[in-house]
Amino acid sequence: MNNLQKLPIPHWILVFAVVIMACMAVSCSHNSEVERQLNAAEDLMAQYPDSAMRIIRGIDLATISDKQNKRLNVLYAFGSVLHATAGQLDSAEIHKGDNWFIGEFSADEVKWLIVKSNDAKLRGNNVARIEYLKDAEFLAIQLDCKFELAMIYQYLAEVYSQGFNGTVSKYYADKSIELLKELDYPKQLREAKMAVVGALCARRDYKGMLDSLLAMKDEVMAYANEGYKVFFLDQLARSYDENHLTDNAIRIWQSIYRNKEVSSNTLAHIAYAYTHINRLDSAYMLIRQANAQPHSNTDEYLCRNVEYQILEKLGRTTELAEIDSLRSLAAQKIAEEMKLEESSLAMNQKYDSAARLAWMETANAHVRTRMAVFSGIILLILALGIIVYLRKRNLLLKLEHENDVLKIQSLQNNLFESGQHQEDTAKKISELFRSRFKLLDGLASSYFECKETGQEQKRIYSEVKTSLGDFSTEATTQELIDIVNGYKNGLMEHFKSDFPKLPASQYRLALYLFCRFSLPSISVFIGTDLRNVYVYKSRLKSIISKSETPRKEEYLKYFA
Repeated sequence: MNNLQKLPIPHWILVFAVVIMACMAVSCSHNSEVERQLNAAEDLMAQYPDSAMRIIRGIDLATISDKQNKRLNVLYAFGSVLHATAGQLDSAEIHKGDNWFIGEFSADEVKWLIVKSNDAKLRGNNVARIEYLKDAEFLAIQLDCKFELAMIYQYLAEVYSQGFNGTVSKYYADKSIELLKELDYPKQLREAKMAVVGALCARRDYKGMLDSLLAMKDEVMAYANEGYKVFFLDQLARSYDENHLTDNAIRIWQSIYRNKEVSSNTLAHIAYAYTHINRLDSAYMLIRQANAQPHSNTDEYLCRNVEYQILEKLGRTTELAEIDSLRSLAAQKIAEEMKLEESSLAMNQKYDSAARLAWMETANAHVRTRMAVFSGIILLILALGIIVYLRKRNLLLKLEHENDVLKIQSLQNNLFESGQHQEDTAKKISELFRSRFKLLDGLASSYFECKETGQEQKRIYSEVKTSLGDFSTEATTQELIDIVNGYKNGLMEHFKSDFPKLPASQYRLALYLFCRFSLPSISVFIGTDLRNVYVYKSRLKSIISKSETPRKEEYLKYFA
């Protein structure tokens, strides 16, 4: 410093400025390096979370800015959720994180809501978990955060499958799969497919569950880590057991859990499998081990159910009442914990009102602070709103008009098709009449040629027999069916649908009766005695009379 004081004043000022600029350059370069590291970690988070977490841990916190520190903490917490290593947050951490995002709408806020939903999961509050996830979904859609949205859908599928609402769970799992396929993230895609398996299990669609697991088995065994393979094979074994392939299930369990510690949940499933093959002593030993281990209320309910079935099969009825009371108590605790029916209702109300209102109020907070200055803008916004409303109303009226035009066009098309159908039927009837006139003409010509000769009766008989034989062909029968359907409002078609189990001979008899042929003529057409025709007609009439079809009276009028 003494040397600096000896320099002329201008030179001292110049040196001091250079030092300040050098410090600022170092600080800026450090901040830009931190920003680059944060960007790299965020890019790697989806497919390579291990690498992303290593980058985050390696960032120098000495001169990091508040904004970068906020982003780093959110990325670290989000990565911990993806790794399933996140612990519970205390109230101070939650309050601090919420303060970060007041008036800000960014992908970091979506990540923070996912972190809070995981914290609600660890606390056993599924209602709050769904609320945070639905808030995150709403914001992610606005910001087009596809990866975060895919994970939100996956977590929603998980929570609803645990609440035994398989239909809703599969809906969200399918949406997650759709997004992850678009993003081409294979690891998360496997997780989403397993979420579909969980949804099918919740729906008790065990056949679909087994098919899904078998479809992804090769991929899991080729690319997943050892821990995930054990989890996958355990789910496959459970699915085998539910599909009555218990031997396959037991072989898998023996291969993956040999000389290893097994959870109470898995022990209960193995014991349940042993009951299916009547190895009750082994099943009872396993369920006793499961009961002795620490477990949740859900596992307690599962273990007591399996124990009840084993004791019932062993004939130890005196112990059943105590076991039944224990599983009832566990069921009550599960209902208190899950509350998914309440959460579904609460979520619908919140998503439609409270959450959206809160989000919109936060989004417009800076507008409300300047309301006194911009009071005139409110009137303009109101006017614009009226204009937009009127434009939308006009658009709706236009769409309604176009819809009416389309309906009219559809009616015209239907009328045209109906006219064509009637024209086709008329042609068939015309062809039938021409064939009948041709028949009469042929018979008359034959009679004229052979009258008053020895061949008269023989030839006329032969001609009539040939004509009747032609009349009984499948082609002629189909023509009669088309005519009856065309001119009697689909009578034959309705008859077949009302009586689908009748033999073909009775359909043919009904067809001739609907055409008003006499019974002697029918006996000739079907080649049987007249008394048999009376019997067949009586039987068919009895079947129709006893039926519950609404067209019964319409059919019976042809049997009078």
